[in-house]
Amino acid sequence: MTPFARSLGLCAGLLLAVGARADTKLAATSPFLPPDGAAAAAGAENTPLELRGILRDGDGYRFSIFDPAKKSGQWVKLNEPGHDFVVKTHDLAHDTVTLDFQGRVLTLPLHSAKVTALSPAAATVIGGGVQYSAGPRPMGGGPGVGPMPKPSTPEDAARFNRAVEEINRRRAAREQGMPPPPK
Repeated sequence: MTPFARSLGLCAGLLLAVGARADTKLAATSPFLPPDGAAAAAGAENTPLELRGILRDGDGYRFSIFDPAKKSGQWVKLNEPGHDFVVKTHDLAHDTVTLDFQGRVLTLPLHSAKVTALSPAAATVIGGGVQYSAGPRPMGGGPGVGPMPKPSTPEDAARFNRAVEEINRRRAAREQGMPPPPK
């Protein structure tokens, strides 16, 4: 064995020994895991299935069971075969179902939707309407819907009045079936 190979072997052995000792000095708990008590709650949130809805129809109750891993959901009845799971019981007072899934008994609460509000920084007012730069639009309106602010100068008022007259003229022409004016 050459001296270089021997040195390389000794270095590798030394690194392995240091690595084995380092394992014993690791923190008992990871800073990336939830604190004590929250670990059980985090485990409950990471169930393999979710109850997304409960529906009553003429045949009884149906339950929307969603599989996040497959990104698909199914509406099933009590004790309905043919799926990866079977819903055994339901508790409408607590909005939960109990089901068999891969030999395990799971109790699933009704999944709650997470609603986030549009931040005021995401909406900016432009020319009397609202311009949405991020996030969903609120129901019932968008830019130009709602009360218009009063023009600040006489020139703005005149321009606003001309725009309103042009809009009214085009609406009247459209209602009479006339072709739109050239642009």
